[in-house]
Amino acid sequence: MKTLAAFVFAVFLSVFVSAQTDSNKPTFVEYSMDGTRVDIEKLRGKVVVLNLWFINCPNCLEEIKMLNALVDEYKGNRDVVFLAPAASKKAELQKFLAKNPFKYQVLPDATITILSKFGVPDKDGNLNVPFPMHIVLDRDGNMVLKEQGIKGIAKVKAELKKQFTSSSIASQ
Repeated sequence: MKTLAAFVFAVFLSVFVSAQTDSNKPTFVEYSMDGTRVDIEKLRGKVVVLNLWFINCPNCLEEIKMLNALVDEYKGNRDVVFLAPAASKKAELQKFLAKNPFKYQVLPDATITILSKFGVPDKDGNLNVPFPMHIVLDRDGNMVLKEQGIKGIAKVKAELKKQFTSSSIASQ
């Protein structure tokens, strides 16, 4: 009976996830490390930069300094939000972040959101997200950039410049 229930749940999740991954306007609610509720829909009107990562990903860790510099570059700009949904447990992240500061707002235990909102099905229907993944949402919540890896940081910078040049709001 447990196997049947697990199968039904997996099929339901697969159908739900498939419907969600086609969306160009992802929505989700997660909680930050300090317990603050983060509802992506409530951030409409701001540019949202997402970094999908986990602590056992060498490439994810390698780019943290560059991502921190990006946050510093936009420090005075209230129209941009940097979020880092993590596929790592909160307790593991607390230990990691104590030694490795990350200036994005980290959202722990976000594996389901990462897969359901940003996963791409392979030929067998399994959802995959190559890590690290950088995503930029415009002020209307539309995904305007989705780029993997360190090379994605330059594209995030270019997209931020474009977002703020087109709106006549310069970063501080």
